[in-house]
Amino acid sequence: MGAAGGDRFVGRDQKYLRDVQYKDPVKLTARADLHTKYGTAVTGWVPWVLAQIDWPEAGDVLEVGCGPGWLWEGAADLPAGLRLTLTDLSPGMVEAAGGRARALSHFETVATRVADAQTLPFDDDAFDIVIANHMLYHVPQPDVAVAEMARVLRPDGMAMAATVGPRHLRELWEVRCEVFGGSPTSTLADVFGSVTGAAILSRRFTDVEWREYEDPLHCTVPEDVVAFLTSAPPGEDASPAQLSSLRRVVDERFHSGGGVFAVSKETGIYLGRGPRRLP
Repeated sequence: MGAAGGDRFVGRDQKYLRDVQYKDPVKLTARADLHTKYGTAVTGWVPWVLAQIDWPEAGDVLEVGCGPGWLWEGAADLPAGLRLTLTDLSPGMVEAAGGRARALSHFETVATRVADAQTLPFDDDAFDIVIANHMLYHVPQPDVAVAEMARVLRPDGMAMAATVGPRHLRELWEVRCEVFGGSPTSTLADVFGSVTGAAILSRRFTDVEWREYEDPLHCTVPEDVVAFLTSAPPGEDASPAQLSSLRRVVDERFHSGGGVFAVSKETGIYLGRGPRRLP
């Protein structure tokens, strides 16, 4: 990914993330669809994640950077009486997530708030569970966001932060590099990933655990891969010539794989317990 595009996507341009990339769920959906359609895990991402969390009865739950609220489509398996608060930098995402969560009729209450993860507008010790689902690598200062998560978490509460590793979707980034230049790997894991996230979380939590989710992709429709790669920089700004080149390279990958483009994944969650009250 070129320098400018990479800076925009990993969180150095919050205006771009709020007003373009995550203005609404459209671009994110193009990426999520690849995982939904072609994942090979026995258990889907949402039920797997929800099963990792120690849910309290009638507790207070905060999702930071909630996006369109897809995580809560598995709410029927959660304890009744949870009070859910959803925040995101994007008003469009907050609206989508709030509507989705309220339509489920599972939560005691659903509150929404447009908020920066680095300055959460909540009191200390306000929540039993705090969730950051694949979003801390979009924050300019993930360490500040993690400190805020720890601050609003009760002493016996749990934080969950989902992220990716340095080998995540390596085959897709190699295609992107061949067409657009830049790095053949994702820069997201450098900011807050399966390796780098441990040190950030350990400064604010006494107990930090990584759990990996195994789910390689077996893609069968080239246009779905093209849609993924054009949903974010630099692909979203591709010229007609670059789009033509991208389709050619993607088709070559499918041809060499006998009609299947296999994509490796490295993703999972951190669980943080024992929030530290540090300055």
